[in-house]
Amino acid sequence: MSKKLIYLTSVLVLSLAGKGWSYASNPNPADGAIHEDTWVNLNWRPGDHAVSHDIYVGENYDDVKHGTGGTFQGNQSTAFVVVGFPGFPYPNGLVPGTTYYWRIDEINDLHPDSPWTGDVWSFMIPSSTAYAPEPADGAEFVDPNVILSWQPGYRAKLHIVYFGDNFDEVNNASAGRPQGTATYTPGFLESGKTYYWRVDEFDAVTTHKGNIWSFTVGTGVPPDEVGGTIYVDAVNGDDNNDGLTPQAAFATIQKGIDAAAGGYVVRVYPGLYREEINFLGKTLTVQGIAASPAGVPVLWNPGDFAVSFYYGEGPESILKNFIIRDSFMGVFIADSSPTISNLTIVGNKYGIEAYADSEPYISNTILWNNTDDDLFGCRAWYSCVERGGESNITADPMFVDPDNGDYHLRSERGRYWPEHDIWVLDKVTSPCVDGGDPKAVTLNEPMPHGGRINIGAYGGTAEASLSPSEQTHPMSGKASNPNPADGAVDVGIHYELVILTWTAGLNAVSHDVYLGTVRDAVAFADTSDTTGIYRGRLAANSYTPPEGIRLSATPYYWRIDRVDNEGNTTTGDVWTFTTIPPRPPKGRACFLGDTYVWVDGTLVQISKVAAGQIAAKVAFPPTATTQIEKLEEHEGTFTCYDVLLESGNCISVAECHYFMAESGRWISMQNLKTGTRLKTSKGTVRIINITKRPIPYVGKVFNLRVAGSDRYLVGKDAVIVRDN
Repeated sequence: MSKKLIYLTSVLVLSLAGKGWSYASNPNPADGAIHEDTWVNLNWRPGDHAVSHDIYVGENYDDVKHGTGGTFQGNQSTAFVVVGFPGFPYPNGLVPGTTYYWRIDEINDLHPDSPWTGDVWSFMIPSSTAYAPEPADGAEFVDPNVILSWQPGYRAKLHIVYFGDNFDEVNNASAGRPQGTATYTPGFLESGKTYYWRVDEFDAVTTHKGNIWSFTVGTGVPPDEVGGTIYVDAVNGDDNNDGLTPQAAFATIQKGIDAAAGGYVVRVYPGLYREEINFLGKTLTVQGIAASPAGVPVLWNPGDFAVSFYYGEGPESILKNFIIRDSFMGVFIADSSPTISNLTIVGNKYGIEAYADSEPYISNTILWNNTDDDLFGCRAWYSCVERGGESNITADPMFVDPDNGDYHLRSERGRYWPEHDIWVLDKVTSPCVDGGDPKAVTLNEPMPHGGRINIGAYGGTAEASLSPSEQTHPMSGKASNPNPADGAVDVGIHYELVILTWTAGLNAVSHDVYLGTVRDAVAFADTSDTTGIYRGRLAANSYTPPEGIRLSATPYYWRIDRVDNEGNTTTGDVWTFTTIPPRPPKGRACFLGDTYVWVDGTLVQISKVAAGQIAAKVAFPPTATTQIEKLEEHEGTFTCYDVLLESGNCISVAECHYFMAESGRWISMQNLKTGTRLKTSKGTVRIINITKRPIPYVGKVFNLRVAGSDRYLVGKDAVIVRDN
């Protein structure tokens, strides 16, 4: 074990024990979070010496900071408080579009240092209108092929987009087409021209008119963003520079991170970086730049970590577009949840390891030829992982020449050859081409890019290998840019509602939608079809199929015909995607010994259940037998949660058990939220609040293995849970 690993392990043990910290910490929701509900369970980690807590909540920062304006909400011994619910502060509910501030003072009348005045934290209830546009309002040098996106308004069901080059026309427009997705492709745009757009949000009751946003298209390079971007260049940079322009770039990435403030982008030019980089808790994007013929930057740190996150980084700490090779560990994560995408992690001892309640989001990443392990304590989505994992590719990524450092992906349609600065054709195509997250933007990938990002360090860059599938040109009149992308697999894998979207053809006013499981039937169907393949004529460029479409491993075929204002139609291409059965994930660990389960028609403590007894029948689906095969025991140290239900009952859960929600979906313990309704044997029950215990539980936890079933009933409410 390296000395660095020993040191970090010691730091983690001390931090988890919470030694020497008397103030409230670890707010939930996190400071600055967006909370999408009109009530919230505020909770925190108590200070070491706290006996009780003074609570302040309000809409004015200064009032909360100074305890004025009626913000004091009382003193209590528990480390959570419900806000926005009858009988609690803000009984009429929290207001969309409002920022709320809160503070916790730790109290111990027998301690001379009491009270310990807490920091002021905040969270925001999102507005009813659309917000956070991309590109940002007023942006310049926007790509002419831009795809617009935004954050939906609170509880928005549909979005109505207005777009044009005249402010007044966009502002006064009132007859737009609703759509289900929060993205919009405007088509070809003129360089140097300013465009305006607006998104109205419909929440099933009211339409909320959006603000007018604008951007200017430009094909050049934007001026240096002093204060927003830091540049790093291993070849031409110098750590004595200021890093504010490409000409004054730093030589090391860590120097760039040290100089950057929250919200900055650290842009890293190609080169070999033999260093460990540490985000230091900052909300930064550290992104590699692909520049021909040099490729993307390479991180190399033999005998140690290449990248570390252990200062509590969250999803806004982003790492992307790097090759990480020949290091002890590619990425080390502790008590942090960064966003990691489009990495190629190859030839290391360990790939990515996560500890201490870390929940990183890892996507579009290749982990290959790492000698001891690829992933530990975390998982990846839409990635290529040698040792497998649900929703990931396990086939050879087909690098061009890894022995000589060329990690481009092979492609029959074309891939970049840096040695000669040309594009060439291969005899095979890597499974990682068009294999990334369907929702990820292809950015600078050259056409044809299949409408779906490549996996690996070159995904989303100008050196991404080309897609075998051509894309329909919008000016042809046909619908284009299908989502799911043509040929997509694993659609609906994460229990997402399958929504088909596309870019409307030229002058389209509506669309005829065809969907079925036989290609030829879809290809030749027309509006007179009576078999169910024709799904109707829609004004929107989106269609939501019946929910059952994601319940079997079935290839589906679909076609969108453009309809113009005179009723003429243009037949679209036939696209395909494949679903998979939504096999629910398994739980780990289980319940504490005093948790009650239904056995032989009565409530019994789970630790006292015996093999051969009969578990209560669960109605979805009915089972032939419910005999308990065994009581499984696990001994160790576990993270525990207390789930308080509206009935007043409380379930104590260890680690990551799964519950059935009202919708029928399985939801892990970590993803449960206050307000979620859980299925029971007779109906549903609402969660009032969830409290994570500040001190891990040490001892035994239990789980039932039921013959002929994968679920049983817990607690007086008979909540449906999944076995291991």
